[in-house]
Amino acid sequence: MQDSWWTRSGPIQDSNANRPCFRRDEMALEPDDSPAALNRDLRAWVKNWTGKGIGQVALGANISNSRAYAATANTNLVPRDLLLSIVRAAVPPTYDSEERTDWIRKWSREWERRWERAEAVSRGERPGNLQPDPAIQRIADPPARPNLIVRLDPRLAGPALERITDDTVRAIASEYVFVAQDPLLVGYHKRSPISVYIDFHSASCSSQHRESLAQFLARRVRRKLGGLDPDRTVIATAREGNILVGSRVAELCGVPFLMVRTTSRPPRFGFPVERHLADDADAAVADGVEAVIVDDIVMGSLISRVAELLRIHEGVTTRNCFSIFERADLGVQDLLADADIALDSAFTIDDELVAALRQQAQAHG
Repeated sequence: MQDSWWTRSGPIQDSNANRPCFRRDEMALEPDDSPAALNRDLRAWVKNWTGKGIGQVALGANISNSRAYAATANTNLVPRDLLLSIVRAAVPPTYDSEERTDWIRKWSREWERRWERAEAVSRGERPGNLQPDPAIQRIADPPARPNLIVRLDPRLAGPALERITDDTVRAIASEYVFVAQDPLLVGYHKRSPISVYIDFHSASCSSQHRESLAQFLARRVRRKLGGLDPDRTVIATAREGNILVGSRVAELCGVPFLMVRTTSRPPRFGFPVERHLADDADAAVADGVEAVIVDDIVMGSLISRVAELLRIHEGVTTRNCFSIFERADLGVQDLLADADIALDSAFTIDDELVAALRQQAQAHG
């Protein structure tokens, strides 16, 4: 019997040629129909799709983590209703309503099929010949051509990034250029295929880089808006954006900082808009306060969603957004046209830059 393997980031080439590799949207259909195999595969499947343990995902379905772990331990047959609740809770948060419905329907049907076979085995019977969902196929061999993702050597990325006129930003960006052989879908509200990514999140893990990027953004904010009144202005960044840089920009500008959760569930005692609480825990943001959104790279409709949540939950208007880069190749300006938000980006990532960086990766790959 072969082990089940999944990857979170797409197809991979396993170093062990005797072990099959499976795509993220596919599942190994084990010949072992025992409850123990069902439990093992369910936990691995949940980890693949969510990056979390089965107990953490169960909490999202109002099931205690201890019950989820106990129900899927050893040779226990997990109750059908708990199994389906966990499946529904594991749906990717980036999917829209139609995608969520299709995903839940497909995987609920598949796990019910697996459960019925395991239930028959637990009664000492031979499982019936229940056909799998045609949309979920088993593959026995590794993919012929894995999607190669490479980090471009800074010496190769630097010349292609000549348009970045700030020496410090250009030096940082050149260290974190990633190029994918095939485009990958990215985005939280509107998913778009991209093959070149500048990872300022990783760059911001360096205190020196984080400070340099924040100082650069803070200068642009002050240059356009002047001195900010801390009683009339807040700086906001999406949780899915670069909050390390955003919070430091707020500190440099001397104004409060708001973190906005645009997709993820807040903690049980939290809110979509997280902020520092005053002595009066019920104190709301004062009327007439304006938010300034800052982020490292603007890629899609995330900014519109941040502005919408700020308006709904805090009564704050948003007129300006500042970023180091905008993805012009994704048509960011068109996405913000109806939002009445002025985007001030220092530099653009357009089709020409993407082609230049891809060419460098292919020539020296």
